[in-house]
This record gives sequence, structure tokens and C-alpha cells, in this order.
Amino acid sequence: MADARVNVAHVGLGAIGREVVRLVLRREGLRLVAACDISPDLVGASIAAMLGEDQPGPDGRVTVVEGLADAGLEPGDGLVVTHTTSSSLSRCLPELLGALEAGAYVVSSCEELSYPWVQAPDAAARLDAAAKAAGVSVVGTGVNPGFAMDYLPVVLSGATKRVDSVRVHRVQDAGVRRDPLQAKVGAGISRDEFDRRVAAGSMGHVGLTESAQAVASALGWDATDTTETIEPVVAESPTPSAFGTIEPGSIAGIDQVAVVRVAGEDRVRLHLQMAVGIGPSQDDIRLTGDPDLHLTVPGGLHGDLATAAALVNTIGSIRHAEPGLRVMSELRPPRPTPARG
Repeated sequence: MADARVNVAHVGLGAIGREVVRLVLRREGLRLVAACDISPDLVGASIAAMLGEDQPGPDGRVTVVEGLADAGLEPGDGLVVTHTTSSSLSRCLPELLGALEAGAYVVSSCEELSYPWVQAPDAAARLDAAAKAAGVSVVGTGVNPGFAMDYLPVVLSGATKRVDSVRVHRVQDAGVRRDPLQAKVGAGISRDEFDRRVAAGSMGHVGLTESAQAVASALGWDATDTTETIEPVVAESPTPSAFGTIEPGSIAGIDQVAVVRVAGEDRVRLHLQMAVGIGPSQDDIRLTGDPDLHLTVPGGLHGDLATAAALVNTIGSIRHAEPGLRVMSELRPPRPTPARG
């Protein structure tokens, strides 16, 4: 009987990338055929050694190479590339184009890829053309963007006759997340440093604007009139963090809002609070329309675990999508396949 498993090559072995690889190794319908990272500390190591786990079978013996071109693959026949290297589409673009031009489907965690048509139309057009020319598809996904604040509200809208507006409020306690996330939200820095980073465009969650535009587009609204604001969450009492105690008056995290307006009215409002010590964590979605709907996820969707799961669970969906650059709302629902016995 022919092996019906899907061949998967992974690019980018940071914290999220390693979780993606672990999950691929545990799915009976998937076969890891390559793993890539530019770090010289990883190139040449086996996946089993890199993960520090005893991974049975040949998949765990896959050796890390620098790039897909070094893996000796023949990408046709439904190869899927899972990709976790950067939030920046401009940085990822050569990697994404290379995979598409080689004939591979691509599922990426690049936040700016989740809905690039307004923010980066030239890059979006290049990716769309390359994917269509190869007869494959590419999508940007994860937990946020990709699920919590965009895909999930659109799915919920399927139970309404009419939607007039969408409000999503996501609260995440960064104190229980990995150190890089705490650094990303500015834990422990001063207000002056926070303002400097905001002005330089290096502070805040990447992808909130894209999520708002993805929701608007899926519901048939013009997504071009979008605004985004970033304010600090300031510690009111000594707060422990990965970088030591955050003193009162120092930054604990971010309070970020993206709004899409249509004809002067707010149609989509996404509110993200991500800070050390904030809580309780939760995801809250409110649709105003006929009827009004309200969905709350107590405790919230776990950022790191859900991101890895969203990427792997979208492998089946992307292989059945129309060729081109896709948005999550266009794909069949992501779903887990059975674990290996």
C-alpha cells in the first residue's frame, strides 16, 4: 500500500518552529522530510538531538540544513512548507517566493502575510502570481493573526442574518508566556523608551491591522480606512517578570487597538491587551447585528501552543485551497489529524 502521508518541510527553528516540528512528528498523516535554519549552531544536527527528545523512526533523524535548496527535495506531489522565521513580510518574501516557485504549498506564521493586500499590495501580488503559476497556495496563520481575532469572529458570523459591527477584546498575561514575548511587549522598560520604540515602529503586536482588515474583507466591507493605536500598560505595583521586578511606573506591556471604519462608522474594533500581570486572560468576541452574538473563551487561547497547532492543522486545508495567496477565512476549517500510535 502506498504511503499516504503528506511530506512536510519546515523552515525556521525558533521556539514556535520547534513546537511545529514536534507536532508534525506526532501526526500519523505527516512525514517530516526536511528542517531548515540559518543558525550555524543548528545546521548539521539531527532533529531528535535539536529537540532533546528520543524521536522514533526516520523522521527524527532528519538533519537540519540551512535552506530548502540544501535539502535535496523535489517539491512537487503536494509538499507543504511550514514557515516560522519572521513577522516581517519583506524579510520573509524571498523565502516564501522560493518555496512557491519550487512547487510547494506554504503555511507561514508571518503575521504580515495574514492579510497583506492593503499594507503590502506589491508583495501580495507577487506571492499570488507565483503560487498560481505553480498551482499551489500560500497562507499566513497562527493564533493571532490567523484565528483568535479574525478567523473565529468570521466563523461566528455564520450564525447571523446580518452583522453590523465586530468587537474583539483579547487579554493575554505575558508573565506566563516565553521570555521573547515579554521583551516584545516592553516589560520593564521606561515610558520614554516605550514612546521611542512606538515612534520607530518597533513596539507593539505585529498583525493587528491585518486581522482587522481580514475581518472587514470577509464580511464584505472596505478595509482601507484602518487606524491603529498603541498605548502602554504601566505597572501599578512591583510585578515579577522574566527580566526581574517591574517597578511601579515602568512598562508592563501594551494596549493596542485597530479599527476599520466604513462610511465614518466603526465596523471592526480589535482590542489587544498583552502585559505582565494583566488578567484574567480571555478572548471575547461580540457581533452586533441580527441577532447579536457574544462568545467568550475563559483563559484565552494559548499563544504559543495555539500558533503551532494552527500551522500544523492548516496543512490539510492549504492542500485543498484554490491556487494563489489565500486568507484563512477562504480555507476549510483547520483541524487536527490523528496522533501516531
